Amino acid sequence: SAAAAMYGAYVGDPIRTVVLLPHGKVTPAQLSQPLGSGALVLEVPGVFDDCMKVVEYLAEHYRVALLNSKNSWRVLGQESYVYEAAQWFGWDLAGKALFMPIGNAGNITSMLSGCLKMHRLGIISQMPHIVGVQSEHADPVWRYYAQPEASRRYEPVAVRPSVAQAAMIGNPVSFPRVRSLVERFKAAGGRFDVVQVTEQSIMDCMILANRHGHIACTQGGESFAGMLRAQELGLLDSGEYCILDSTAHALKFAGFQNMYFEDSFPDAYGVRARSELANHPRLLMTEEARAAMPSGAFTRAAAEAVAEAAGLASRG
Repeated sequence: SAAAAMYGAYVGDPIRTVVLLPHGKVTPAQLSQPLGSGALVLEVPGVFDDCMKVVEYLAEHYRVALLNSKNSWRVLGQESYVYEAAQWFGWDLAGKALFMPIGNAGNITSMLSGCLKMHRLGIISQMPHIVGVQSEHADPVWRYYAQPEASRRYEPVAVRPSVAQAAMIGNPVSFPRVRSLVERFKAAGGRFDVVQVTEQSIMDCMILANRHGHIACTQGGESFAGMLRAQELGLLDSGEYCILDSTAHALKFAGFQNMYFEDSFPDAYGVRARSELANHPRLLMTEEARAAMPSGAFTRAAAEAVAEAAGLASRG
């Protein structure tokens, strides 16, 4: 929606961008992007699945172009992710495991189709291992692949609140494509798995990844949690190189980080802060304490307080 809104702002008349969102189900930072680009942002009660039904109806009955992942042209553009991953490793994806969170399933569709194209053209000689990741609060694709292959039956699910809001979809519109592409991907020698993770692990992993110099959003935390879960389940070969996708900038989901640090998640999320990962600003002195100091004393007093808090060694 943000990219569509930006393009609409760039092109101008006669194109107008309309963004449909579920009321109260996106973060303020997510909402600010289409608003800032001048899009007409409309909210309806419900979840993303409800918005999908509305825009499908609109596309069928009105003169509009649907720009979400049901649009095949969008999926073609998203293939660039797996092309860049292959290029980074010298067009050799053997022994690589690519982790992708699944919401509306457009990203994993593009990953599968991109690999098939590169393999067919001889750009890569071996297929990678692709692992889809879903939260237990929105997991229809995981449920499908967790069933015995001979008796699999797809059923949408009712979603529960998830920190991975972009993946909080109970009936992904691209699932029929995924099912077809997975069969072709496996026939070409690829491995495909789907793992389920908890909301707690998503948040823990997002915070942990960012503590180590990455810029991961909640969906990135979902990928990281998926890698750890795949390792627990024995789905990864020894020495397999893992590539994790983070679908947005961490600042778009900073509110969830704040809720984690404050340990203020509503019960519906099932997330509690781990004390070793929580972080808070520490006030070194009050305004009243500063006001009571002699003129010119503040700088030294504040510096000494910083040195003590940070454990700094004196220059002697």
